[in-house]
Amino acid sequence: MTIPPFLVRQPFQPSPRGSTSEALAKGASLAVIAPQSPRPAEMLAGVVIDNGDVDLTGFDLALHELLISRAYENDRTMTKTSYEIPLAECLRFLGPEARRDAIERSMAKMEQIKLSFAGEDGRSFRGVKMLTSWQVTLNSETSLGYQFPDPIRWLMRTMPTYGYIELNALGRGSMRSKYSHMLYKRIALEVARNPWRAGEDNRFDLAFTPEQLAEVVGFPSVKGTVPFGKLQERVLSKAIDDFSAVRKFDVRISYDGLPAPKKGTSVRQIEFGVRVNADPHHTVRANTVPLQKAGYRIGAPDEPRYRINSVFWLRVAKKFKTLGIDHSFAHATWLVALKEALDSFPLTPGGSTRMYRGANLLSSIDADGVEAAAWGFFGEEAELGRDLVGSLHVIKNRVPAEKARKKRMEPVQRLKDTATSPTPVFPEVAVGTRPEPTFDTCTHIDIEIDPAASAAELDDYIFAHFSNVVWDGNRKIVLRAHFYVPGQRDVRDHFRFLISPADEEELLRAVGHRRVEKWIDGYPAYVIDDEKKAA
Repeated sequence: MTIPPFLVRQPFQPSPRGSTSEALAKGASLAVIAPQSPRPAEMLAGVVIDNGDVDLTGFDLALHELLISRAYENDRTMTKTSYEIPLAECLRFLGPEARRDAIERSMAKMEQIKLSFAGEDGRSFRGVKMLTSWQVTLNSETSLGYQFPDPIRWLMRTMPTYGYIELNALGRGSMRSKYSHMLYKRIALEVARNPWRAGEDNRFDLAFTPEQLAEVVGFPSVKGTVPFGKLQERVLSKAIDDFSAVRKFDVRISYDGLPAPKKGTSVRQIEFGVRVNADPHHTVRANTVPLQKAGYRIGAPDEPRYRINSVFWLRVAKKFKTLGIDHSFAHATWLVALKEALDSFPLTPGGSTRMYRGANLLSSIDADGVEAAAWGFFGEEAELGRDLVGSLHVIKNRVPAEKARKKRMEPVQRLKDTATSPTPVFPEVAVGTRPEPTFDTCTHIDIEIDPAASAAELDDYIFAHFSNVVWDGNRKIVLRAHFYVPGQRDVRDHFRFLISPADEEELLRAVGHRRVEKWIDGYPAYVIDDEKKAA
């Protein structure tokens, strides 16, 4: 099935009150910010932005959401009077095109903006400043200090009703239009009121007149009327691209029931057909340790493009209970679905029609990563009914699919077997001796990252964690976190961190942190390496 161009990928949603089990952004004292951040209903719908002569952009709104999320993750009670965030964190969140001067201009603009919205107990607020900000510099590193006014802190603290925003959908330059931000938050609130349920038709409709939609997104009228052509050009046409990073729901836009406005007639109603997707796998808690200690194998390695972390299969069994499968059968079913897609030979009618089967599945892997695609496959089976799961096709093709996996691993294994590290240059020692590097003598420490890590996970887990660890020692060591570049076979790169652990135990605590340990393959390797001579 070809997905129509007006069907838009959209955001995902965390467990109540913003689980921090998975990371999106980078903190200094706080290692991560939850990828899904809760927002009170009052801040998702009905917000009026009084920007006067200030040209507020999607860049500004994305930065504001990051600052709120960062504050909330640091302070769930929102009782602190001020917060800080490293400038480098803001730059990484906002994407490769972000610059320091742009962030400084954005902060200055937000200080001039005032908001109006409804509050708790029937109260409403007007003239609420977005924030107050300043800069802090320490040891040549700059952070942004900021404060929120009481009404925003009150709403974030109480949240009698709330929804979630997906920070990945807003960051890295994904959502450029300020109107898309406002529309996205309104739909996100409705999605919170219509959660995904297995075996049900997880769709609902939202309809607005052009005037109502203009009010929702803050689009200005001209002499009291809303010019539909401008609304279409500046709001609706941009939503398609701006919602591309959203994962929690898909949206189909229609006009008086038609896929496009009918020429020569005025549009009375704009409809958003919303399809809610299952919560992402990161929000499902599972632990492989008990089963592994009992001798069970969970999953199996695959080539980097198709490799999935072993805990994923426990999450499938836990989340999609209506499928009636355990972790072992989930893995086997996935291998069959993947072989079906790679062979371009549908095993069932759904193999050529469903969104996460065949060529569509491979496209989803390329676009969103293999774990997101696999999760979509099982979610689709749970929602639309079992097609491949539990069928005889899995039983018949289980062994061939496993053989295909092993064959895909052969080049990877050969590469591992033949890979050699650059010859290190050792310090002068007695003739005939060659010291074995230890924690106390090494110049570099190398760790290997699980090849299943996606580009976002490399940034949001590995980089975020190690770049914000505060080390206690004095001796400087280079930590190199090696990984395979997602989407490029056999391409290997690494993050570099200058660290100074006081002892080996401190290093192992950092490597074994619960947020990153599942992404680390093996034990840290100590290396003596003169990079200047090797260059």
